[in-house]
Amino acid sequence: MISYSYCPICGKSLGEKLIEGRTRMFCPACGWIHYRNPLPVAVAYTVNRYNELLVIRRAHEPAMHEWALPGGFIEEGEEPHEGCLRELMEETSLQGKIDRLIGIYHREVELYGSLLVVAYRVTVHDHERIAINHEVSEAGFFDERNRPVINIPLHRHIIEEHGRFENFAGSFEKPAY
Repeated sequence: MISYSYCPICGKSLGEKLIEGRTRMFCPACGWIHYRNPLPVAVAYTVNRYNELLVIRRAHEPAMHEWALPGGFIEEGEEPHEGCLRELMEETSLQGKIDRLIGIYHREVELYGSLLVVAYRVTVHDHERIAINHEVSEAGFFDERNRPVINIPLHRHIIEEHGRFENFAGSFEKPAY
């Protein structure tokens, strides 16, 4: 997150002030307030027709060389579900369909600060045509017994939470997005 010393509107030095119950940077000259908002991220819990889960090995920081769910930053003008499907396509060349929202989570990470993560369950049908980009060093679909260890706490939580939902939901029809 950018830490401002000067106002981006008028160029004057910023000060700190308690505003709306939080200490915020503000400009005493023009009144500009620096609201520190989380960055939006979308994550794809992606399964194929065999109910195998897609995991990728990250090629860059954060969490370089770790296995993870595909995902990334939602871009300006993009709906969260669009960002989820775009990130899946960019990282693996797979086209998917959103089945449902899994959850929305807040996390603090050293590299980017505050993140708001939106996780979706996604289904792909042409799962054999994975082509990874520069952000990924490996990718594949794995059943629960053969899945690589997921060390990223939020991704592990999403996988565990979704598994509980699937077991609870049983044969009930899940709503489409």
